[in-house]
Amino acid sequence: MEERTVDWRDDEVLSARISAMNRPRRHQAAFLALRRLQAPLLGIEMPADWGIDSAVVDALLRSGGAPLDGEADEVFRQAVAELCAAPLFESEVDPEFAELFQLETIGGWLLLGEALGEMSEVQTDGIISLARELANSLDTFMDDSLTVVEGEDLRERYLAGIDERLHAYGVGYFASRNLEVEGKCHEAIEMLSTLRSFTKDVWRSSVPPAAPRGGSSVL
Repeated sequence: MEERTVDWRDDEVLSARISAMNRPRRHQAAFLALRRLQAPLLGIEMPADWGIDSAVVDALLRSGGAPLDGEADEVFRQAVAELCAAPLFESEVDPEFAELFQLETIGGWLLLGEALGEMSEVQTDGIISLARELANSLDTFMDDSLTVVEGEDLRERYLAGIDERLHAYGVGYFASRNLEVEGKCHEAIEMLSTLRSFTKDVWRSSVPPAAPRGGSSVL
């Protein structure tokens, strides 16, 4: 029997799930995708010449989480405007990998700001796919690195134990963990009947479980 494979870039399951969501739930799914990428924004210092104050990042992440109804939010828009005023957006940047990850994540938050008020299926898919792409890029970076990162045996053990659904994607450790938590988030969103429930029941499950030591500083 031929082994089933799934292209994470063209995933019919993801498309079907997004299509079944209303606008508030698409907002929730997009927000949770970005929240899985927040570690490099909070835990890795940005270059000083970018001119991005940590308070601006904190305000962006905080205001981006409420309300999650798909509507335009003035507080969040103001946080985005403050971020866009940073010198980073007026200069050329030649980033290292960690800095590129930060830039792509910031770009995701800007995409969310642009999407609010419409929060279409295409916009939602773009943000969720960004999280997938960045998780996959981290696996590629690790594979290409000449440095041995502690926890490799535990990462391999995780991959050996994933279920058939995740295995079908044929991706590495970080991408698999992102897909695992993405699925759990979407399942929870589908079961919710109120936005209040969202904050209580899904928040803690929106970030991947603790990684093996040396396993993740990003997701």
